[in-house]
Amino acid sequence: MSDTLTHAREYCSDLVRQRDEDRWLSAQYANENDCRRLLALYALHCELRRIPSAVSEPALGEIRLQWWREAFDELRGGKPPRAHPVVEELGAAGFGDPAFAQRIDAVIDAHARPLYGEEFGDIDDLSTWLGKTDGAVDALALAALGGAPAGNAAGERAAVEAGAGFALAREGAVLAPGLAGEIPDRAVRLANAAKAALKRLPAAQAPAVLHLALTRAYALRQGRAFAAVKRLRLFGAMAFGWF
Repeated sequence: MSDTLTHAREYCSDLVRQRDEDRWLSAQYANENDCRRLLALYALHCELRRIPSAVSEPALGEIRLQWWREAFDELRGGKPPRAHPVVEELGAAGFGDPAFAQRIDAVIDAHARPLYGEEFGDIDDLSTWLGKTDGAVDALALAALGGAPAGNAAGERAAVEAGAGFALAREGAVLAPGLAGEIPDRAVRLANAAKAALKRLPAAQAPAVLHLALTRAYALRQGRAFAAVKRLRLFGAMAFGWF
């Protein structure tokens, strides 16, 4: 592996470990190539999620989102990836495949909402948005580990639902403090609704959704972290399918 690719891989791993440890830990259960795919996708998610806090006005955030849209357009057109470690890893991981285009573009578009400080009107509004961001990323992760951009429609629908529940439990109260009282119950209900479909996934795809096994624990703790127990919970989910 060239020095450039090694740097890109390490950059993505470090970024995800710092900003989304749950997904980073889950990705470690995948084989080397699949772990790399997952971390590239999760690094994109981290980059998109931090845009609102990095800009002073919506227009500047829109410019950054457009930069990512154009970077993917270039990958899909067969051009060399832009000189950015996340773009380089996304290209190497196959996310430039046009079959992913519609879903990746939708994820980028969904991340525009926080730029405008728009409050979430109710729990349905918040859950729907998190399904378009976190849930959609989890569905893309499943597709990437399934050997094709669209391979398990039922599993991917479940990942969207459960991904929204996970994000609700972990950070919903921060995103919408006024809805904090409703969040734990909705998060658990979303996790339960998706449980059967997730348990039927092939073992090779499990690392893409393993972090979703933490939803109930986050709901009980109202989003508070639980470092030591977290690792045991993920191990149990991987070994015994405890979703």
